Amino acid sequence: MKTNKHLFGLQIFAITPLILFLFLYTNHLWLVAILSLLLGYNISSFKQSGEFIKVPLVLILTGSFLVYALTGLGTKDNPQTFKLLNHKDPFSTFHFKQTSPIDEVCYYMGIDKNVKFKLSAAKDKKWEEFYKYDKNFPFSYRWNCLDVNVTTHEVLFAITQGEVMLNEIRFFYKKKLVEFTNKSKFLNDEPHTKMGTTFFEGMYFDEIYHGRTAFEILNDMTIYETTHPYLGKIIIGGGIELFGMSPYGWRFMNVIFGAFFIFVAYYFALLMFKEREFAFASSFVMLYSFMHFTQARIALIDTFGVLFVFISYYFLYRFIVKQKLKWLLISGIFFGLASGVKWSAVFASLGFLAIAIFLLVSKYPLEKRFAGYRLILYGLLSYAVIAIGVYFITFLEIYLKTGDWYKIIEYQINMYNYHSKLVGTHAYSSEWWSWLLDLKPMSYYRQINDGMFSSITCFGNPAIFWTGIVAVLYLLYVAITKRVLEAVFILLAFLGLYLPYIFISRMMFIYHFYYAVPFLILAIIYMLRDLMVWSKKSVKIYILFLAVVAFLFLMFYPVLSGYTVPKTYVDTYLVWINGWWL
Repeated sequence: MKTNKHLFGLQIFAITPLILFLFLYTNHLWLVAILSLLLGYNISSFKQSGEFIKVPLVLILTGSFLVYALTGLGTKDNPQTFKLLNHKDPFSTFHFKQTSPIDEVCYYMGIDKNVKFKLSAAKDKKWEEFYKYDKNFPFSYRWNCLDVNVTTHEVLFAITQGEVMLNEIRFFYKKKLVEFTNKSKFLNDEPHTKMGTTFFEGMYFDEIYHGRTAFEILNDMTIYETTHPYLGKIIIGGGIELFGMSPYGWRFMNVIFGAFFIFVAYYFALLMFKEREFAFASSFVMLYSFMHFTQARIALIDTFGVLFVFISYYFLYRFIVKQKLKWLLISGIFFGLASGVKWSAVFASLGFLAIAIFLLVSKYPLEKRFAGYRLILYGLLSYAVIAIGVYFITFLEIYLKTGDWYKIIEYQINMYNYHSKLVGTHAYSSEWWSWLLDLKPMSYYRQINDGMFSSITCFGNPAIFWTGIVAVLYLLYVAITKRVLEAVFILLAFLGLYLPYIFISRMMFIYHFYYAVPFLILAIIYMLRDLMVWSKKSVKIYILFLAVVAFLFLMFYPVLSGYTVPKTYVDTYLVWINGWWL
């Protein structure tokens, strides 16, 4: 009965934020009604008989993440066909049925290769230019709408430099479509696609690099982004294959990996702490992590790398407690995959090394076959031989396309040159020490219209980050005074992924801290576990902490997701610190 009561409480705690979210931020009131009825039935049944409908906690939490993340993720209804305009075919002419006034032109471009173009209107048998595009920054996969004032029977789209995929173009007068004919069948063949200039309809932030490159890899084109390894873009391509080159498509795989992260967080904590309430807490806090949510809804590559690092550490810990070689070798495989996504993952090797040193110095009871120098040799096998092998396998497609192994080496050299020589400043750049303090969020998208505000911002849930500072200090105390494996393991993993940024001189941003966040969460759970062991009354702190984490997520959801709210709400309730430009 006590176990049932405990599980019942956790299940109520898991489902309540989801119901509140659906009520506050969606139109699915029917789903709110169904979940509320089921919740009411469970409460009534439990009071009467002690029985209730049991749903695995990890499935509720993972499912909740999918609901939060897929809500408003992006349209699937983007233009897919295109006409390629370049120096070989630089012109496209649009003929109207009669001379028509035009006050707005909207166009949707795909891949833009250093393009410059102009729009001209036919007048007195001459072309009069009325718009020139000469941006140095790619404007890929999004709608752009121009206010114009022309009257003509014909418009010329002329490339003056570079190359562009022109997917759709539309002309309007007083919000009414002005129909045209064109030699290309692809420039007005998708009238069902809805226009929009928000994140929902197009790319934002660095999606123009990773999402575009994923499309190029799928279509055997010369790739645009070569500053990070290959694997992340290949994974993004899976969503594009399923849902087309659309916002939903290029963001979908991040959501799936983000949801799986909730699942892994549960079982990592269950392995480490051996009790369901702490596995639940780990998964719950990861679910309501601001940074994880934001990163898992954008076509960047970080979520893949962070998940692979976390899984690698999971199998390393499993190796230590189970002492079976296969777990160490699997850990090396995932480390190789993580490095094949982004070089930030390589910092995990510092944690691996520090943990090995701890095991040797503390004389941790390893089996004879893993003791002493053998541990180092097996570690080298896993994290050097196997991991490096897996890393280079992730670039195999380059060889298959070129037949030249050196192209893979050349890719590595180009990445190193880019990161080692990168200089510059950015309004959102921040120092490593400021990340835990949550001092400078990173705005990915921001739009204000008539007092209504929409933004997507990367920063930490204050309840997690600020509690995490205390937790890390507590783990440091426990690691020094008691040398408890769990505390040392979490602490060294966290520090290995965080402290290297002290020595990096290039500009950095708060999202670089993402790799360390899962271990910050484990540190908090460890501290809560010890509090509850120390005093049963501390269960109130456990409940209060989880409630605050979820409450803040619901409160800040608009600035994490792009959900539109009055700007006064953001300014009044969400800007807690001077410098939070959400």
